[in-house]
Amino acid sequence: MASVRIGITCNFCKFENRLSAAYVRAIIGAGAVPILLPVIPHQHSWEQMLQAVDGLLLSGGGDPDAVHFGEEPHPAQGEVQPVRDKMELFLARRALAMGVPVLGICRGAQVLNIVAGGTLHQDLAGIARVQHDQKAPRSYPIHTVSVKSQSLLYSIIELDSFRVNSMHHQAVKSPGEGVFISAAAEDGVVEAVELSYHPFALGVQWHPEWLINQASHAQKLFAAFCVAAGNIQNK
Repeated sequence: MASVRIGITCNFCKFENRLSAAYVRAIIGAGAVPILLPVIPHQHSWEQMLQAVDGLLLSGGGDPDAVHFGEEPHPAQGEVQPVRDKMELFLARRALAMGVPVLGICRGAQVLNIVAGGTLHQDLAGIARVQHDQKAPRSYPIHTVSVKSQSLLYSIIELDSFRVNSMHHQAVKSPGEGVFISAAAEDGVVEAVELSYHPFALGVQWHPEWLINQASHAQKLFAAFCVAAGNIQNK
């Protein structure tokens, strides 16, 4: 059997494509091959990128521009990456249409919701009652999430609650069409979404790539994603 190839979108800042090695380690640890997808402005290349992989990982990073969900930018909206927004929205839409497994992490979960027609809290100030932008090492679980039992996430992790790390100031507000909220923090902030019409389209607001060395739920998540990508490859 050929190796399972997981495309990971890069972050683009200061004129450079960048990606934390934690994503690469997580995919390799799950037995798949990471393929880095650089942010480039050529749509024909985006299609070729998707054709070259078995699964799509939408990585974390800056804020999606609020224009993509029909709002004006909040004063707290962070630096926008216009080309990355367009590229990831394209890749996500095409992957969903093709049945390609998608895992969204932090920003990636938000992109999945935007593609489905949902909206975001542009800033959690005044909403959050737990620490969502943690003042602790990235690999330290800072707060608890609760998981709905009738969800893909629960079927993978088999826990109804666990602790996660947290590095964000935005989150899903109104879920898009077909979007199921599968986990939330104790203050009600959405922590995981999945698309009910797709075999594996799951977004988590935390960063499991930084938890794989100490948390079985992180290991199970990447393993399930790579298995789903392998199943698509073998069809």
